[in-house]
Amino acid sequence: MSQATSVQIEVDALTEEYKKYIQGLRQPWLDQNRMNSKDVYEVMRPQERAEVHRRMEQWDHYITPLAEAWWGQRGYGVVWPSDNLKPMKVHKL
Repeated sequence: MSQATSVQIEVDALTEEYKKYIQGLRQPWLDQNRMNSKDVYEVMRPQERAEVHRRMEQWDHYITPLAEAWWGQRGYGVVWPSDNLKPMKVHKL
């Protein structure tokens, strides 16, 4: 097995652990920070949409150092995409 293959197997396994870790943080955070709106995003007033975006930014600021520390403790660095629709990447330190 090549080193690249073994690293990818390790990253795949860690990714599954990471997803569980993030979900464990995400749910309590959402419970405290969820918007109380009866409207779906598409029909929200501009002020409500702005609040949704503000809370999304709050989540980013909350989770970024935790995610970086989690991966760092396992010997990996995180590369964040410029577009949140794309996945983050990890690399061996």
